[in-house]
Amino acid sequence: MAYDCIRIERDRSSFCVTVMDPEIVKRNRSSDNNSSPAPWTDPNVEYTFETKEAVLAFLDKAMDIALPPDTYTSAFDKLAKEAGGTPDE
Repeated sequence: MAYDCIRIERDRSSFCVTVMDPEIVKRNRSSDNNSSPAPWTDPNVEYTFETKEAVLAFLDKAMDIALPPDTYTSAFDKLAKEAGGTPDE
């Protein structure tokens, strides 16, 4: 499961990176179907970084989670390519 979004905000002396934790989202959704649901938890998790370089290092590792390479579109394109089709332009 991937992050739904990544938000970066600049503070006076640091950067705040907010991500939506996919495990918390999953837990919230499964709790909706239970007869005794657990309390809802905010899925947004904030991280504070002191430098732009630290933010970029985090994003470099988080990009594959945030934007997985095998999305619906790319999976469909892969399936069509395997079947011998080409996308219409």
